[in-house]
Amino acid sequence: MEFDIEMAMFPPERKEMNAILQEYYEVVIARLVADGGPYMTPEGPIEDFWRHISEFLPPKGRLALARGSQRELVGCGTLADIGNGKGELKRLFVRTEARGTGLGRRLVEARIAEARVMGLSTLLGDTLRLNVEMRALYAKLGFRETPPHPESGTLRSFPELSPFMIFLRLDIS
Repeated sequence: MEFDIEMAMFPPERKEMNAILQEYYEVVIARLVADGGPYMTPEGPIEDFWRHISEFLPPKGRLALARGSQRELVGCGTLADIGNGKGELKRLFVRTEARGTGLGRRLVEARIAEARVMGLSTLLGDTLRLNVEMRALYAKLGFRETPPHPESGTLRSFPELSPFMIFLRLDIS
């Protein structure tokens, strides 16, 4: 399968983006609950994405969108400049039909390349403890686990999730 990755210059079409975010957060919430965490609906995190959309678009950040051969949205990921030479990677998601193709890795590598263009020297991320796929991918790419970072968008918006998270860092300079 062939996939194109584009960096959005403007907010994406809301219905299409909401659909992929709905799928993403349903997976995240199921894993959170499986780990003993609180149940939440996807609507709050989706609203949080749109509240912060300007942070994921140039010049402040990047929104990577992966599209299939029919231009359907099959993956996404965000990058935000959070100050002091640091960027935060969030919302990496690949739909079921595109998993196992290397698209997740490509989405991370595309955002790392964009972070360098933006002049960032450090990338931070976080994920759920039970997200073994993401933890393995980030480890392969050189990220290492760190203590919680106060810049975390997750901790800013949903501090109650901290006990269920792991935090990651990659120095890219």
